[in-house]
Amino acid sequence: VKLSKPDGVISPGRNTIKKLVSEARIVPPVPAPTPATPAPSPAEDAATNDAQIAAAAKLIGCEVAAVRAVTITEVGIRGAFDALGRPMILYERHYFSRLTGHRFDHAHPDISNQKSGGYGKFSAQYGKLDRAIALDRKAALQSASWGAFQIMGANYAAAGFANVEDFVAAMKHSLGKQIEAFGNFVVANPRLRAAIKAKDWTTFARIYNGPGYAENQYDLKMKQNYELLSKRL
Repeated sequence: VKLSKPDGVISPGRNTIKKLVSEARIVPPVPAPTPATPAPSPAEDAATNDAQIAAAAKLIGCEVAAVRAVTITEVGIRGAFDALGRPMILYERHYFSRLTGHRFDHAHPDISNQKSGGYGKFSAQYGKLDRAIALDRKAALQSASWGAFQIMGANYAAAGFANVEDFVAAMKHSLGKQIEAFGNFVVANPRLRAAIKAKDWTTFARIYNGPGYAENQYDLKMKQNYELLSKRL
């Protein structure tokens, strides 16, 4: 990262990590292309993501640096795609239970349960989703949070989609589409929109990331990323 005096330490608050964040461009891994559809280059991906970030900021009415700070924070915590090129998901068994009228709670308590939790490893999420799809596809797709921004499938309309199938297809397509969905989702929530416009990261994280936001320091990371990025943009 062209530091005159590199410290070689990847640690919060140190020069290397500050420089990495300030120079960051969001370039996600992409699924292997079919021979007839060449994959976009990393530069093309980065340009697309930059354009989507700018478009989301315009839609929300906030600074570009604010949307970029949230994007870098969310991608940095879990990534946008897994090693197989699939969007990162977290399966929520209590959503599936509610959306299916609790029909599968007794026979499949690990994937249909009125109590939240029981998540297990990230590597187990698609296995759970596939089992739920076999029981009720529409409810299953709505019962996972998708991509870098972990938007619930049940919130497909707020994210700007006519149905959950279109939403999931977009989440699979690219980080750019995930950013677009994030912009729509924020606009649909007046409190969330007001928080990001005001750079009130604690309120934003509490609404967006839930009551456990402080445990993962979502608000602090967003604030730090924004402060670093706003100096460059």
